[in-house]
Amino acid sequence: MFNIKQKLAYLLLFIILLGCSNDQPDQIASKEPADVTTSADEAINTDIADQNTGVRYYGLEQNLQRYSALTQINESNAAQLKPAWVLSLGDNRGQQTQPIIIDGVMYATTHNASYAIDAKTGRQLWKSKIQYPPDTLTCCGITNRGATWHEGILYRVTLDNRVQALDPKNGKVIWQKRAADVKQGYSMTSAPLIANGTMITGIAGGEFGARGFLDGWDPSTGEHLWRFYTVPEPGKLGNDTWQGDDWKRGGGPTWLIGSYDKELDIVYWGVGNTAPWNANMHPGDNLFTESVIAIKPKTGELVWHYQFTPNDGFDYDGVNEPILADIMIDGSERKVMMQANRNGFFYVLDRTNGKLLKANQFVDKVTWADGIDMETGRPIVSERVKNMLKTGETTEIWPSAFGGKNLAPMSYSPKTGLAYANTFNVGWKYTPVKQEYKQGMFYI
Repeated sequence: MFNIKQKLAYLLLFIILLGCSNDQPDQIASKEPADVTTSADEAINTDIADQNTGVRYYGLEQNLQRYSALTQINESNAAQLKPAWVLSLGDNRGQQTQPIIIDGVMYATTHNASYAIDAKTGRQLWKSKIQYPPDTLTCCGITNRGATWHEGILYRVTLDNRVQALDPKNGKVIWQKRAADVKQGYSMTSAPLIANGTMITGIAGGEFGARGFLDGWDPSTGEHLWRFYTVPEPGKLGNDTWQGDDWKRGGGPTWLIGSYDKELDIVYWGVGNTAPWNANMHPGDNLFTESVIAIKPKTGELVWHYQFTPNDGFDYDGVNEPILADIMIDGSERKVMMQANRNGFFYVLDRTNGKLLKANQFVDKVTWADGIDMETGRPIVSERVKNMLKTGETTEIWPSAFGGKNLAPMSYSPKTGLAYANTFNVGWKYTPVKQEYKQGMFYI
């Protein structure tokens, strides 16, 4: 939805960020060892394993709170921390992995390799490489965000849409399945989620006009169990919010991992941008883009949905982490899902039914909307945006496509009752421009 100069600036900034992401201090960086050095079983460090301080889940727990009750490191001694070891992963692309630690072994990923590392010493135990075809596409970062552990098996995804089960002892592939065709603009970057015995994976590709979905898999065999399309076809709930065939290339990627409430047996997953960015090209609310969806993990059945930014025109991806917590609201404890959305508003929903409880601006400046209507749950779109879409005039909009908050995760402390997030206060100038869809090409 913006002109070509702004597109190039946007992509160049991503390149700069990726190029700088792997810097390590030369004097303490260890030399990359051989691809496979030893079995992980032989290298478990009992000092770590016995402390029962492993990290088994992306986000620390499946509620994605990223809260730790450990107290050894605190405000009185944090300044005394020094590097114990540094291991170069030999990749100058994006470094966004969150390692997991099982019995003293750290498992980390890059876009082209998986690693097992002795968490106490930093010694590489094994490295499992990944090869890609030359036509692999990705939009906004050649990266991988981590692996998942379940019943003694390690799981990850690849940029060319493979879902892999790995032997944690040596990194060898146990099974491998293909989720989508990379030539259609799809890629995969996020750690899988295991919920009630089902492994769930998301997809990237909204900037290529790829139609988003979630997949359910049997983690034992790799059998494909179900698929939930985030942009529904005719006859499905939500298709009437699309015009004509716009749904076929409507975006709705699911490229960040969701959360899971075991008691309710519900998975919560954010859905990304509408394609293309120019809102005039896809009239309607465009469900389920820019939403959070609540689904049953065994079947992929939709329980409820809430849309943050209907008919989005500014790439306000709704994929930011849906954090689960039980908090007091108006004197009653509520089971909530909270998200700091890219559109600049912080949302608190009842996670049992999707009802909006709170919505407040959390960045200094928001110009695309004048607030959130608490009766309807819909944004109050500003006259500035309405005029831009009507006239086609270049208009400054806050937040930018980087959002009030981007993919850097928020955390929540049940001790303080506060959420903690990195934020952006940046605006962009947008010009509505008509885009032509071509498979495998940018469609923004």
